[in-house]
Amino acid sequence: MEMCEHSYNHVSEIACIHNLVGTSRVLTSLHALNLEMISHALPNAQYEKQKFAAITIRLASPFCTVLLFTSGKMVLTGCKTYLDCLYASLNILHMLRGILPGIDVTLETINVQNIVGNADLHIAADESLDLIRFYNEHNVWCTYQPCMFPGLIYRPATVPIVLLLFFSGKVVITGAKTMAAVHDGWAKLHGMVRSYIHKRALHAEAGSVGAGSASAGSARAIKVQRKT
Repeated sequence: MEMCEHSYNHVSEIACIHNLVGTSRVLTSLHALNLEMISHALPNAQYEKQKFAAITIRLASPFCTVLLFTSGKMVLTGCKTYLDCLYASLNILHMLRGILPGIDVTLETINVQNIVGNADLHIAADESLDLIRFYNEHNVWCTYQPCMFPGLIYRPATVPIVLLLFFSGKVVITGAKTMAAVHDGWAKLHGMVRSYIHKRALHAEAGSVGAGSASAGSARAIKVQRKT
């Protein structure tokens, strides 16, 4: 990994993990969990049956959100590492054992479904990422509809990640199952993406709508993952 890091122009161009989405399942001897009762017993829990078929549980340590369904399935979002995912699942397991006395409650294997990272190319104020040229040269692996979404979605054939590229040089990395895939995949693509930085035309600055932020891209990243 050290060899890859030397290719970065700035240390902050290295990919950072922004969000990890994991799934797990609580196994019990019950046919189905009583979400109404559990929501009243658990702290920081919200359950609106008419709107959503799961309890939303917000944990402070680790800081994440857990969706718990009647089947025992859990979806965990907001974690930074697999260990956070594991710790959050064990916290829910401990809480359920406390409010379900006499019921055997166990935890099934935790799986990582998607990892979202981000990076910043730190381009100059008079520069931008040439998304039009990028699309023209890689359109087989790209989706680019600037009227609907300011970012270019790039699905490389040789790397198991998806990139969301913005004119501003912000990059969102999604679709990975492991942290190594995020870091190694971005290390392989970083130089190629940087090669599309160009001087921005002065008349285009006022009308540019492509300087979308990484936070906006993170929300889009989850939707992109569902299509891949």
